[in-house]
Amino acid sequence: MSATGGEYLTAMLDVLVYENVLVAWRRAPGGHLIVTHEGEEIRLTAQQAGMWAQGAFAVYLALVDQRRITPRIPGDTTSQ
Repeated sequence: MSATGGEYLTAMLDVLVYENVLVAWRRAPGGHLIVTHEGEEIRLTAQQAGMWAQGAFAVYLALVDQRRITPRIPGDTTSQ
């Protein structure tokens, strides 16, 4: 994974944690470890983590777009 791709993945995972979609994530030998709200620890390669995060982020954005959830992102000035 390129440096830019790695930074993009890091940003997506950070937002998913901030928005309470995930409990936590961290880099692990050979990839990433993602912790779900069910307490599962999912070990993924960097490529798998990238695909997983893109899917989770797409679902998150779809729910925001449908106004089913409200984002907590600081500085968001959209009216509710």
